[in-house]
Amino acid sequence: MKMEITKKYETVDYEVKGNVAIVTMDRPKQINSINKQITIDVKAALDEADKNKEVHAVILTGAGNNFSAGVDLKEVFDMPSPIGEEPSEVWRDHLEDMLTVSLKMWNLRMPVIAAVDGYALGGAADWVLSADVAIASDKVTFGEPEIRFGAAPPTLMMPWVLGMRKAKELLYTGDSVDAEEGHRIGVFNRVVPQEDLMEESLAMAEKMAKIPPSALKITKTTINKIYEMMNIRESLDYNLEAAISMFFLNTEREVSDVGQAIKTEGLKKFLQEANKDFE
Repeated sequence: MKMEITKKYETVDYEVKGNVAIVTMDRPKQINSINKQITIDVKAALDEADKNKEVHAVILTGAGNNFSAGVDLKEVFDMPSPIGEEPSEVWRDHLEDMLTVSLKMWNLRMPVIAAVDGYALGGAADWVLSADVAIASDKVTFGEPEIRFGAAPPTLMMPWVLGMRKAKELLYTGDSVDAEEGHRIGVFNRVVPQEDLMEESLAMAEKMAKIPPSALKITKTTINKIYEMMNIRESLDYNLEAAISMFFLNTEREVSDVGQAIKTEGLKKFLQEANKDFE
């Protein structure tokens, strides 16, 4: 029997339609920026889908016509350091949370489709790249702008998906791309009109859900194992340490200035102005 289940976490909506689970990040006023709670809730929703034997595919998306603007830097800079701990350990915890979600998508027994609209930046771009398939609306802005502020991507999935040359270009400049360019370079499997995004994503998920679940699981595991044999896991762990070092080499100036600018201007205005500065 087809199920219709809806559950609300603090920052995420979870819904099951037939054999497809839809996980929606729901902080639209913050452009679904990724704070501690959203990492907890996304992982919990993915866990719930993984345990439900009737779910054969998952869609990860965002509310309010945006996937996510990336790490919630306002929260990061407001986080106190526990007594006896270095500030770097607070940042480490945040990056590990981000990586945990990426690896949860990686290890999920069924395919994960990222349905991407609006902004998909920084850590959120990493989540798009960690999904098995990504569908973009024609209104997408995708990129890893962290280097412009003296930081590094929370997880380094881009070279594995795009290849070394294009990944270096985007990561060295912090440039963003639109949906069509993202499709051309391999970020997105397809681009659709904004109003058709969820319909197209659900159609793809339902098509995959018709495949025998054991065949999907074995195929996904086999493909991922090939990348693990090429040391993707070790690379992601190494990047975690590099990102922590880079962040704290620049905290006193560039990165802390970003946090202050977001508090003063608001995230959406900051993103618009930051893109203008580098045009």
